[in-house]
Amino acid sequence: MKKGELRKQELQEKMSIHILTNGLQSVSLRNLAKAVGTSDRMLLHYYQDKEELMTEVLTQISDNLITILEQARTVAIPFNQLVPHLYQLIKDPVVKPYIQLWLELIARASKNEEPYFSIAKQIGDSFINYCSELIQADEEEKEKLAPLTFIIIEGIAMLDAIDFESNIEKALDGLSGFQK
Repeated sequence: MKKGELRKQELQEKMSIHILTNGLQSVSLRNLAKAVGTSDRMLLHYYQDKEELMTEVLTQISDNLITILEQARTVAIPFNQLVPHLYQLIKDPVVKPYIQLWLELIARASKNEEPYFSIAKQIGDSFINYCSELIQADEEEKEKLAPLTFIIIEGIAMLDAIDFESNIEKALDGLSGFQK
């Protein structure tokens, strides 16, 4: 790998950490440059514009989360066991900043802001594919249950963000009788 590519990769990793720690509110070229110890002009040396920079950094963050999830991977399990399993994952302190960032990203994506909208769709597709691999079911059922899992986990993430633990637990108890 060339020196410039290594430097870009290093900057991107530092920007990823900064965004995970501080959220999207702190995202401006100037703030990102300051956080990684360079100038905003230097960032634009490596990226065409802020949109390309954000696309690459948020994609890297998403890839990092998928790696974390893959490491916590279990054998395929039934839907009614998968949802509580994923709930425990999103409560993990290592995963929690990713979930908080995801909620911010969704808020911006809901306004059709780019690159957030495209990135959120990409992350959503990746998570649905991840769920599909974990669900113990035939292919036809997986096609239905993977998006349902994603929708449920989204709801849980939102409720968890506002500390609705008892409601989440009630919902998970109700899910335990589900037979798919």
